[in-house]
Order: sequence, then structure tokens, then C-alpha cells
Amino acid sequence: MTAILDGIGMATAAHIALGIAAGVLVGLLHFATLRWATALYLGRHFALGLSLQLARLAVLGLVLSLLAHLGASALLAGALGLLAVRRPFLRRAGGWS
Repeated sequence: MTAILDGIGMATAAHIALGIAAGVLVGLLHFATLRWATALYLGRHFALGLSLQLARLAVLGLVLSLLAHLGASALLAGALGLLAVRRPFLRRAGGWS
């Protein structure tokens, strides 16, 4: 295990771990509020639904932007964390897996 960490560096390993954690957390928030935003759209609260949708995308963009400042490894790890959370939400909703 230490040979792997020596090869990529401790800072890069920390960025990857941070990226995965941030991706999972923002993914949980992003996909959990998707159902709520959809319900607002369908319930004739279009402005509120649109506001929530824009807030969801802004938070996602902000987190991915911050991860990009740490480096490509952090950004890719964050995207992997986001995609890992996406699958159970889609399966629960009856969509693609």
C-alpha cells in the first residue's frame, strides 16, 4: 500500500480522497433535490422549481470548480463520486442503471 502512495504522492492521494468525498456529498444533495424540483415544476410552482434547479446546478458547478483548482485528479475523483451516487438514485426512480 505504501508503494502505491509513494508513486502518486501523499498530496495527490489526499486530493483524490477529498474529491471522492466531495463528489459523493454533492451528488447526494443534487440527486435528492431533483425529485423536489420536479414536483415543484409539476405542481405549478414553476418559478420556485426553476430557482431550485438553478441552485442545484450552481452548487454542483461550484464544488466541481473548487475541485478543479486542486487538480485533475481531484476533479476526476469528484466526478466518480458523483456518478457513484447517481446509479442508486436512478435505480430507485425506475430509470436506467
